[in-house]
Amino acid sequence: MRITVLIENSAPEGLVAEHGLSFYLEYRGGRYLLDAGESGAFLLNAQRLGVDLSRVEAAALSHGHYDHGDGFTAFFRVNRTAQICARPAVVEDDVLHGEHVGLNPGLFRRHARRFDLADGPRELAEGLHLIPDAVPHEQSLAAETAEGLVVLNSCCHAGVDHILADLRARFPGRPIRAVLGGFHLMGKGGTAALGPAPEEVRALARRLRDELDMREICTGHCTGAPAYALLAEELGDRLRPLTTGAVFEYPD
Repeated sequence: MRITVLIENSAPEGLVAEHGLSFYLEYRGGRYLLDAGESGAFLLNAQRLGVDLSRVEAAALSHGHYDHGDGFTAFFRVNRTAQICARPAVVEDDVLHGEHVGLNPGLFRRHARRFDLADGPRELAEGLHLIPDAVPHEQSLAAETAEGLVVLNSCCHAGVDHILADLRARFPGRPIRAVLGGFHLMGKGGTAALGPAPEEVRALARRLRDELDMREICTGHCTGAPAYALLAEELGDRLRPLTTGAVFEYPD
C-alpha cells in the first residue's frame, strides 16, 4: 500500500498547503481517496505529484468538517464516478470552539447522488474497512496489510487512543502497524496553540507507546506544533510528521 498526502497544513516548495487534509491510497491495484481538503487545492498537488484523480474508484469522508470535505466539489469536476462513503451525520452542521465548522450545505444539494451515507462498519473495498467511532459523523479507515492494520483518521475527535483501542477489540489478533492523521490537540488559537495541558499530551504519548505498542505514529494538521513537540519527547523515532507530498508505504 502506498499513501500520498495530497494536502496538509505544511508543504515543501512547489506544493500548496492549506488547513486541511487529504490522503490518496494505492492499494491492491485500486485507487482510493480519503478526504479532499477545504478548497480543491489538492488537485494542483495531485497533478504535480503525478496522481490521476480521475482514476479514483471510491472515496471516503472521515468526518463532516469543511477542511476535509468541501474540496470534494473540485474533485467531482475531475472524477465523474467515484462514490463518497460517509456517515449520515456529516450533513449536520457542527460547532467547534464557538465556530461553525460543518460542510458547505451546497455540497449535498448539488451532489447528493455522489454520496453513499451509511453508518458502518463497512468496506470501501476488500481489505479497506470504514469503522465508525463515538463521534456521530466520524469514521476511520483501517487497511489490512501484511504487517497489520494501517489506520487513517483525519482528526481523531474521539481520541486517537480510544479509536485504536476500539480497533484492537474489533480486529483481535491483528497488530496495528501505523496510525496516520491529526489528533486534534491544537488550542483555540489554531495549530500554534496547545489545547490540553502538557502532561495530558505526554500521558497520551505514553499510552500510544506502552499500552497500545504503536510503532509508527504519523501526525500533523490539527495536532498542532506544541503538541507535536511534546509527543516527540516521549515517542522519539516512532513519531513522523505529516506534510503535503509525504509518501508512506506498507506491504499489502
